[in-house]
Amino acid sequence: MNPTSPAPRPCVPQRCYGCPAGVGRRDFLKGCGAAVALGALGPWTAASQTASEEVVRLALVFLANSTTTPEMWPYPHFDCERRIREVTEALRAGCPQFEFIPVVVTTPAEFPRALALKDSVDGYVVYVITLNWEMGIGGLLPQIGKPLVVANEFLGGCGSFLTSVSAARRQNVPLVAVSSTRLEDLVAVTRVFADVKRPGSTPVRFAQQGEEVYRRTLPAAGQNPCREDRVTIRGISECLERLRESRFLIVGAGEPGTEQTFLNGIKAIHVGFEELKAHYQAVDPAQAAEWGDRWIREAEQVVEATTPWIHKAGAMYLAMRSLMQKHDTENITMNCLGGFGAGHIEAYPCLGFRQLLNDGQQGVCEAMPPDSISMLMGRYLTGRPGYVSDPALDTSRNLICYSHCMAHTKVFGTDGPANPFRLRTLHNRDPRGCCPQSFLPAGYLTTSFQVYLHSRTLVIHQARTTGNLDADRGCRTQLAGEVRGDILKLFNHWDAWHRVTLYGDVKEPLAELGRALGLRVVDEA
Repeated sequence: MNPTSPAPRPCVPQRCYGCPAGVGRRDFLKGCGAAVALGALGPWTAASQTASEEVVRLALVFLANSTTTPEMWPYPHFDCERRIREVTEALRAGCPQFEFIPVVVTTPAEFPRALALKDSVDGYVVYVITLNWEMGIGGLLPQIGKPLVVANEFLGGCGSFLTSVSAARRQNVPLVAVSSTRLEDLVAVTRVFADVKRPGSTPVRFAQQGEEVYRRTLPAAGQNPCREDRVTIRGISECLERLRESRFLIVGAGEPGTEQTFLNGIKAIHVGFEELKAHYQAVDPAQAAEWGDRWIREAEQVVEATTPWIHKAGAMYLAMRSLMQKHDTENITMNCLGGFGAGHIEAYPCLGFRQLLNDGQQGVCEAMPPDSISMLMGRYLTGRPGYVSDPALDTSRNLICYSHCMAHTKVFGTDGPANPFRLRTLHNRDPRGCCPQSFLPAGYLTTSFQVYLHSRTLVIHQARTTGNLDADRGCRTQLAGEVRGDILKLFNHWDAWHRVTLYGDVKEPLAELGRALGLRVVDEA
């Protein structure tokens, strides 16, 4: 059932969520360092100093490379040097009693440069600025063996940060994880290094003290009321039957012509790019242009995307529909970034995925079976489409940002109201790309979840939507939510980065469906 009141036009700030009015996001982050330098954190007291007069030496390791891959966050050619200076200056100003030794790591081959400091430093601060998957720090953290803080650039290194921190904790690596737009929070945690020379200090004890300090920086958990949203929940037995009968296409990953079966009999069919290309070449250009022009009319604004490439996206949509009809399915996922980058496809499927989702079908980015299965579960349970995203955390605002370059615009189902969207290039800023920047409704309770097939686990959390960011970093759609529960627990279960978000309070029925599928259910917040 649709909400009894129309979905509100969402907040679309031109600055960072929570930044002072009139202050741009970049200036705000830069100002964090200035606030530290001006003593906004308060004086360092003698009682906080170590018993020894010997200076505490800290390795300050930056994971930063904004040039190697076009898909990286915050965005290609991000000014890493400037951000390194800002963070370093903030730490030195806020922790003048420590000696910081900065090291910039741009590839995994340079990890030994950071590890070479182990014998000469008392601890490590690792700051992940950019997202490059080949730069994942999961292999670095277990080797440090010192008191350790790992921090993250918001809408920057989030994916590598979250998955690597979670993996390190599963390996019992003691660390403090910090993900905040407020540099004061990182400084507060870093000050705990003052105790590392005390008798009895260990990396485990440091991690405990650091998290205690970090927790004191958190705002009170949000309890703001949510807008009324009545969700029709289908029976678990009906959902199980539909899942058993369902199938989806995986384009551009796996051996073409082969099949896989997941969970309750869900079938995946692998399709090669060549087969999709044949359908693309058979599309009537006039029909493709009609779809492209329709999307242009529906959008509140066309920003960077251009009409010829929007028309190509229309052709990709029609090719996908034809391919799905051939295989008797309404569900598809595609290796879109890899396929376009290698020249296997001539247009991105993002706009077509949006249309499929709005029409009650399913299009999922990046050839992801776990995302596809999670989406099927949510759609069969509620009749609503899910939103796959790459989340980022800002603990200073109890904020989770669900960011992706593909999103639907009918969160309450095919018969529900549509929210505004713009036509953009993707986050890689390729002028050939087209995607929807969707401004999803604010004030509603959402349920986010993910199926981990390898461990047969379902992780779930909830958030109240507060609006949409419009930051010049990360992916284009940026749904902001106020976390319900303990945001620090959200550092612990990132076997994979993606989450699927459904509008509605469906945590309990979703958990029931997960258990019926034989999944272990984890409340991750």
